[in-house]
Amino acid sequence: MKARYYVLMIMDDVEPELHGPFTRAGDRDSHARDLKAKHGDEHGIFPMDITARGAPRVGAYSGGFFMEKEI
Repeated sequence: MKARYYVLMIMDDVEPELHGPFTRAGDRDSHARDLKAKHGDEHGIFPMDITARGAPRVGAYSGGFFMEKEI
């Protein structure tokens, strides 16, 4: 099994929404930036990976991540 990449968005810091899967981490991160641009700062947005072994891993974007331009 290949690793899969998701965006976990917590609407109003209460309701979870899972976006994905994405085949590349870069595609996931681009989608996270799109969500932030569309929905603003009222929601939590987190990267979530499912490893090749099937284990979930939730992380956090750095404070400046959403201010950086995509490469």
